[in-house]
This record gives sequence, structure tokens and C-alpha cells, in this order.
Amino acid sequence: MGVKYSKFEHLKTIDSPLNQAQLMKMTRSGLQINQDVTTKPLNRRTIEKLKQNQKTAPDVLIILSPPFCDVDRITDHLYLTGMGGLTEENLSTLNITCIVNATYEMPLLRMKGIESYRVPVDDDGSEEIILYFDDIANLIDMTSRQNGRTIVHCMAGASRSSTLVIAYLIKFRDYNLRTAFCYVKSLRSCARPNIGFFTQLIAYERYYRKDTSVEIIEIVRKGKKVQVPDFYPTMFPELFKAEVNRQLNKSHMSNIKLQDSHDRNYINPRRKYQDMQRDIQAMIVKNNNMDSQQ
Repeated sequence: MGVKYSKFEHLKTIDSPLNQAQLMKMTRSGLQINQDVTTKPLNRRTIEKLKQNQKTAPDVLIILSPPFCDVDRITDHLYLTGMGGLTEENLSTLNITCIVNATYEMPLLRMKGIESYRVPVDDDGSEEIILYFDDIANLIDMTSRQNGRTIVHCMAGASRSSTLVIAYLIKFRDYNLRTAFCYVKSLRSCARPNIGFFTQLIAYERYYRKDTSVEIIEIVRKGKKVQVPDFYPTMFPELFKAEVNRQLNKSHMSNIKLQDSHDRNYINPRRKYQDMQRDIQAMIVKNNNMDSQQ
């Protein structure tokens, strides 16, 4: 896995991946990108109604609840959240001027006075999210210099969005990867790049810092090889156990526990992000219809 990203220079030859992504209909891995655009974000009233609705799927309820719906301040000009935190109230209160949608499956939110960009990747370690590191880091930095504020989100605000935020900290805040991860983790308890994204962050760190603060180690569990960041076992034992279980079960990130709690989990292992998105899309349409009738 590390060999593929050993030379970040090769990936930098691709001209403006972020700009290209805004015109793509399929991800680079062949997944269909949601082309829907909405001008109305969710609001707290709608979310509360969904929480009280017995028909709302358990996994949707989870990402609409803390810590996934929390909006966490990373810097004065940068925030990290999941789709449950992308509400009308939060965008207004925080004076957000730029939204980075780190999903291929969620509609793009476009509002007056706010720029919106999509990073169309699945939460899968084989996705080349590294292609977008420089463009997103530059975008966050430029927005900050213009006294604007950026919010980066994915579905749960755990893997894809946190990966992009960590890349920004490596390039513009002089953090090494380990420090950047620990910093983001201290602010957002559910932050957790998947192991493939961690490998790409290591390559990114090596390019800009000429050294690496994290290594991916292999261990054997139940006769199978499992890869984890070298500091997980000692510094984040619960995260280490969760990552081992994910790889042993070959489960998608959407099917595993993302925080240190025994009663919060993605309930149905057969459901994927696409299933969740179907329910969320119906929720957004219903919300827009309610607002238009008022």
C-alpha cells in the first residue's frame, strides 16, 4: 500500500483535481456521484422531528446525534462536522463562507454567499483522497487569508473530512502527522481516518516534511494480517481494537463503532452509506417541501 503513494510528486502532475472533480459524474473508482444540488440546509427543527420519528433508521439517528452532529472548531477559520452538523443555524452562527463536501453520495449544498466544493470519494482506503490534499489545503488557507471560514464535512465527520483537515494542518500549520491526528482527535472524539487514508497522509507528510512521524505496522490476529498506525496500540487502545475488528470483519467504515461506547454503533451491518443516503435524501426533500409551503 505504501509503495503506491511513495512519490507524491507523481500525483501532483494531475492539473487541479478539485476543479476536475466539480464536473465529474463518476468517482475515479467508478461510483456514481450524486448530482443533486440543494439550496436549503437542514435545520434543528427538522432534525428533532427526525429523531422523534420511529421510522427513522437507527444509523441515520446516530449521525444526527453527538458526537457526529457536533461542529468542532479546528482553527479560528476551520470547522469539522458530519452531515448532521451542516444546519442552517450552524452555518449562520459560524459565518461559514466555504463548504467542503467530502462525499460522493450527498447532495451539494449551494447557498448565497457560500462557496461549495465536492471531494467525491468513498470512505474506502483504496480511494485516492490524496489527489485532493493540496487543493483543499490551499482552499482552506486562501479562505482564511480572506477572513472567511471553511467547514469540512462528510457523512459522520469521522474519516474523509478529518483526513482532509489533517492534511491541511500538515501543510500550513507545521504539524507532523501524529501531532495533527492527536490534535484533531482531541477536538473531535469520532475523528478517525481509515487505514488507507492514513497511508496516504504518511506519503503527504513525507513530501512536505521529508520525514514521517507515523509508520503502518502489521500484526497478526486470528491468523490474519492487520495494519494499524504504530501509535494506536499504546495511545488509542479502543481505536486500535476497533480498527482490528474492522479489518478482520472486512467491514465498511459505516458499519463499525466510531467512538468509545458500547451502545452506539451502526446497527445493521448490511446497510451501506448508499442506504443511509437514500433515507437522508428523502429527509432533505421533505424538509425543502415543508419550507416552501410556509
